[in-house]
Amino acid sequence: MGDDFADMPVIDLEVYLKAADCADQEKLPEAVRIECQKVAECFHKFGILLIRDPRVNPQDNEDYVDMMEDYFEKTGDMFYAGKDCSKDIKPECHYQVGATPEFIEKARDHSEKLTALNLSREN
Repeated sequence: MGDDFADMPVIDLEVYLKAADCADQEKLPEAVRIECQKVAECFHKFGILLIRDPRVNPQDNEDYVDMMEDYFEKTGDMFYAGKDCSKDIKPECHYQVGATPEFIEKARDHSEKLTALNLSREN
């Protein structure tokens, strides 16, 4: 498995759900151990997980993504048209909810901090 996100495996929660009643860890199906190994590898290589939950309707996810895209498009259009969208821009929450106007987020140079951590692979 490479470090490319396209290579990231999807964790299947159905395997865990089927084994949830198994109190003896020695009797867990091999599929559970394989999924656990995939979880550990994903955290190590990517820092995130992609999870497939059979209890979730995929259409609900699509509807949510569409709703969020519509919200940010509408808010952006209002902002660029000079209309008041201050109710959606929340500096008091450090822009962690709602819209963030342009030029608020600025990249910072952390190269000195990274060098000081001495994260070379030889260690």
